[in-house]
Amino acid sequence: MAKLLALSLSFCFLLLGGCFALTEQPQQNECQLERLDALEPDNRIESEGGLIETWNPNNKQFRCAGVALSRATLQRNALRRPYYSNAPQEIFIQQGNGYFGMVFPGCPETFEEPQESEQGEGRRYRDRHQKVNRFREGDIIAVPTGIVFWMYNDQDTPVIAVSLTDIRSSNNQLDQMPRRFYLAGNHEQEFLQYQHQQGGKQEQENEGNNIFSGFKRDFLEDAFNVNRHIVDRLQGRNEDEEKGAIVKVKGGLSIISPPEKQARHQRGSRQEEDEDEEKQPRHQRGSRQEEEEDEDEERQPRHQRRRGEEEEEDKKERGGSQKGKSRRQGDNGLEETVCTAKLRLNIGPSSSPDIYNPEAGRIKTVTSLDLPVLRWLKLSAEHGSLHKNAMFVPHYNLNANSIIYALKGRARLQVVNCNGNTVFDGELEAGRALTVPQNYAVAAKSLSDRFSYVAFKTNDRAGIARLAGTSSVINNLPLDVVAATFNLQRNEARQLKSNNPFKFLVPARQSENRASA
Repeated sequence: MAKLLALSLSFCFLLLGGCFALTEQPQQNECQLERLDALEPDNRIESEGGLIETWNPNNKQFRCAGVALSRATLQRNALRRPYYSNAPQEIFIQQGNGYFGMVFPGCPETFEEPQESEQGEGRRYRDRHQKVNRFREGDIIAVPTGIVFWMYNDQDTPVIAVSLTDIRSSNNQLDQMPRRFYLAGNHEQEFLQYQHQQGGKQEQENEGNNIFSGFKRDFLEDAFNVNRHIVDRLQGRNEDEEKGAIVKVKGGLSIISPPEKQARHQRGSRQEEDEDEEKQPRHQRGSRQEEEEDEDEERQPRHQRRRGEEEEEDKKERGGSQKGKSRRQGDNGLEETVCTAKLRLNIGPSSSPDIYNPEAGRIKTVTSLDLPVLRWLKLSAEHGSLHKNAMFVPHYNLNANSIIYALKGRARLQVVNCNGNTVFDGELEAGRALTVPQNYAVAAKSLSDRFSYVAFKTNDRAGIARLAGTSSVINNLPLDVVAATFNLQRNEARQLKSNNPFKFLVPARQSENRASA
């Protein structure tokens, strides 16, 4: 009986794609980085419904982190064709609202059209499919390895989605190159040119085709039991290559979705609401200290009312993971089935950040404690915003690489390596990305009225250690240890430990505010 139970558990862990497998380590010297750069996309592929931009995954700092970065823009009524990847993805919705779906093999078709009368022309075909979800600005979407994913924009505002692919994941059994396997079209795969740079000559022929294109027609005719005309469409024969990976849908899609979710996007952008908050006089937003989530909700009753329904949904999604925290030590990893897993969580501008200072900014994170599916992906994320001249203190990531993507505004960042050398001291502005390797120290100061960013992290429970402020490494050392370590007098050591009353977000000094006024 014991052997049978052990065998069953082994099969479950195998089915979940190696949830607890270790991530492959970078090759020797790949992370010996003497200089970092804030990078823009260097490849752009246009489609009839939008465009896809990519950063070169062969860049040394991306190879150190073992990730690839891309950005997709979808216009009104644009559909990103279904595809799957050789590694897990974390997608952040920078702008817009719409629909997305994933197809999990073996899961039931839980969405179906209503039953109609069989009178008249007879029984009509009823569509059935797996769950369709709405996304909105600020959402993180988790896409496991090999799972088919699609997204659609049904609004006038273009959708901008930034995607990180963890190509060093243990779930990637191919080479260290991101690969997109499209189900339709004959367009160029967005990372293909980088594969050619690595000598992938065998893939240069028929490089624009989809996954069905390589099968013979008679195989597909038998497999789908359809005629040759449909097979030709399936294989993308004679299709204009300019249609691309993002296509326009004439008249829009008719998608089966609960009515209450269809109406949610009509209440407007969360970013616009956050900008309204920024226009308030600073003295009206509270005292100069960091507030916890419940205190912030009391300070923002107007936004609480405006966002009530959206916030309630996010709290419900987080609720399952909160209940699981108390039994975390004894869980077996199977509390949430694959078919019903939560796949998205909003970390954008909201009234419930994890860290908040009304004079400095806000930060919200998502880990596997909040979104359990991230345990499968081994990824997490952080969204933050800083006011003018505010900063986040020097700190480092304990167990993850961090890829910081600037969403709005600009900030000055400094990054220091293990030798005490400055490997980056410059501006990070909207649309650029900067990799901060594990344990490298980083600090930032906003140069704009509001600087906002999203940081993708290569650990599902990424942690940080602060080097300054309350509860920091320095603050938690004994006073005499600080004095002896830095050759200071006791009163100087006391100042070093206690002069900064803030934990992470530090407001601008009054002299800086006067200078910028």
